[in-house]
Amino acid sequence: MKRGRSIQGKLRRRIVLVGLASFFVATLLSNLVWVPMLRSRALKTAKNGNEEITSRIDSTLEFIDNYSENLALSVQQNAAIQRYFAEPTASNQNIAMLSLSNLTSYEGIVRAVFLEMNDRPLLDSLSRICEADYELLHSQWYQDIRDSEFCRRLSRVYTVSINHVDYPTVAYARNFYLNNRWCTFVIFTSLNDTLYDVRTVGENNYDYFLLRDSTGSVFYTAGDETWAERTAAVGPEAGLSGLMEITGGTALTRRSVSSGWTITSFVSNSNILRSLMPYSLGLLMSLACLLLMMLIVLSTSLGKMLRPVVSLARTMDGAAKGNLEQKVEICSDDEIGLLQQSYNKMLDDLRRSIDLIAEKERTEQQIRFGLLVSQIDPHFLFNTLNVIQQMAGTESAYRTQALIMALSHLLRYSLMSNDEQVPLSREVRIVDEYYSIYHVRFGDRVQMQWAFSDSLDLTETMVPSFILQPIVENAFKHGICPKEEGGVVRIRMIPLREKGLLCIRVLDNGVGIEPEQLQQLRTALEQPAPRWEHIGIYNVAARLRLLDARCRVVVRSRPGRGTAVILYLPLVENEEEFEE
Repeated sequence: MKRGRSIQGKLRRRIVLVGLASFFVATLLSNLVWVPMLRSRALKTAKNGNEEITSRIDSTLEFIDNYSENLALSVQQNAAIQRYFAEPTASNQNIAMLSLSNLTSYEGIVRAVFLEMNDRPLLDSLSRICEADYELLHSQWYQDIRDSEFCRRLSRVYTVSINHVDYPTVAYARNFYLNNRWCTFVIFTSLNDTLYDVRTVGENNYDYFLLRDSTGSVFYTAGDETWAERTAAVGPEAGLSGLMEITGGTALTRRSVSSGWTITSFVSNSNILRSLMPYSLGLLMSLACLLLMMLIVLSTSLGKMLRPVVSLARTMDGAAKGNLEQKVEICSDDEIGLLQQSYNKMLDDLRRSIDLIAEKERTEQQIRFGLLVSQIDPHFLFNTLNVIQQMAGTESAYRTQALIMALSHLLRYSLMSNDEQVPLSREVRIVDEYYSIYHVRFGDRVQMQWAFSDSLDLTETMVPSFILQPIVENAFKHGICPKEEGGVVRIRMIPLREKGLLCIRVLDNGVGIEPEQLQQLRTALEQPAPRWEHIGIYNVAARLRLLDARCRVVVRSRPGRGTAVILYLPLVENEEEFEE
């Protein structure tokens, strides 16, 4: 038979397969669970960027609002400006404009300041003023502010160029009631610093983004122009804060409540995947390391557990090849240890069985050889006995003739194979023939009685040939004959069908057996061996031992009271006849 793969190799392969399957399942589950979570996290980061940009814009505008209040307070307390509004002469105007210019100290954010009170001419800060600023002051937007009382408003965002420097500008106008007069302050705010911060935040979070002012006009864009058209398609009407799936990615919008400005940002799917890549790689590496550790620990543990099984398999393979001397070393007290103990016990039982079978074969061979030796020219013996029988009849010696006939029957029966099964009735007839010889010799000193169970059919019950006569012979020869007054041999047969045995009891009331001799006899019967003289009960015991493990010979005796020999044979009945 071709030897298959080892169980360790199979288990290792299965562990690897299960590990790979677990890895792929874990990866799939992580993609189904973690990737959406990480994507949501990436979009949340982008959303937080929108909030940060809006917050920075609101901070700039809040600063301008606070600046306007401080400027109004300074103007109210400035004598030169107040003198101009009281006496609007050209000289007072120049002094007032110079004072207003001195009050404009935040050059990084505040580019210019205009001031108008009732119907007095405009005052400006005399610095970085351009034509677009004057156009705004003559627009309807400014006129609406002048027509209102308490009012504050932002203009559209526009870009001016001063000394070859571009200034994205938003005008912040606010009315104040100073010294019983309505004053309008217009602060032209440069957005360069704010947009620089916005660009820094946006480039770290978006592929593309744009800013719209309160009129909905786009005044600033940054990023990959590939996504410009898709981002611009998401209008400012998307809401205060929103998220919209569009082709190639996700658009996010956020509108400032205070300024009305809107930021629309775009995050492409490829950018989201790139942001997820470190997390995904980390997750995959963690899963792979964890799985590798589990595989190593599991393989080591199973290898240690299976090592005794592999050793047992090798020992069993050696036993199959004929090596029955090598036992397994018992290394634990668990189920594997119990298996090793059972194997060692099985090995011992197997060796004993082989020895027993060999001994049985040797014994049977010796018995067959003895039978062959004993069958020396039976025809010569029978012919001789026939001549003597005829001579006895010629001389009218009828008792001698009967004895010779009985002896002839005994000899013919004894020459049959001891393994042959014969009807119990034939065994009974042979014992009667033997008893007739003893009765002629000893007369009424010897008697024999039979007792049969009513359920026992002698003609249909099969027993080994010549199994009963040697026991009866021992009873007459060693039990009854030495006793002067003689005695009786009783033979009783009982079927034990629930056990599948036939019990035959041979009892005599002869001289009995001394305890020492009885013990020697019992010891010899436990290990019967073929004997070449006085075979008697030893031969019967040896044959029963070979016949069936349940068969045995039991001897009981008391000196002066008699002896009982009990035979246990297999109960073999003719089934067809027995059923009828």
